[in-house]
Formats: sequence, C-alpha cells, structure tokens
Amino acid sequence: MRMKRSSLLAASFLSVSFGALAQTALPPGHPSSKQLMAAEGVMTSANIARGAADVCHIDAAKVARFKDVVRTSYPDAPDFDGEWKLGLAQAQPTVDRFAKLKTSNPAEYKKEIGEACPALDRGIDEVTQQQQ
Repeated sequence: MRMKRSSLLAASFLSVSFGALAQTALPPGHPSSKQLMAAEGVMTSANIARGAADVCHIDAAKVARFKDVVRTSYPDAPDFDGEWKLGLAQAQPTVDRFAKLKTSNPAEYKKEIGEACPALDRGIDEVTQQQQ
C-alpha cells in the first residue's frame, strides 16, 4: 500500500531519525555515539521547527518553546546552536516545495497543509506540554 505524499510529509516532520551507528570504536576526538544521537535529534527537531514556522505558520512563541524543550532534551549535543542551524537549513527543500506548490497547485497545497500542519501542531504541543 502506498502512503500519500502528505502523509509522508507529516510523518517526516514528526519522526525522529535515529541513524544506525557503527558498533566499532570511534577514532580519538570523534564525538561519542551518545553525542552523535543527540546531534541528530537536534537537527531533526530544527527541521520540524522550520516546517512549523515557514510552512504551517505556527506561532513563533510556540516554536521557540519547542526549541527550548529540545535544548534540554539533548544535553549531550556537542554544538546545539550549530546543529540547530544545520537542521533549519536542511528543511529548505521542503519549504521551497511548498512555496512552489502554493502557486502551481493551490488545491493540492491546501490539501497537504490541511493534513500535515494540524498533526505537526499537535506534536509540538505534546512535546512542550510534557516539559511543563
């Protein structure tokens, strides 16, 4: 069964990617597996935040609270601000796709936004409310 593109978008915004890490010893000076996992979590969360802000137009204060929760959730991230910035940049193709879709196929844009954005908004609410 093939998932709809908008369902995949919502899933990609809400999923946290835990890449497979090698079970071998890391070279000296290389971040630990724990640090790598934290960095990946920060970048994925920033990607979610970018979609929330630029695609779904979710309130900036809510997105800022989400970032604060992410910062406390990943204390092992070696460079939180750098990883956050990279995650924001990695979301650019998705932001561009939606900008293009908005003008090229408004009906499809409305449909995809209508499916993805409420799920994204609820997901951010769940994350931020757990920390209160």
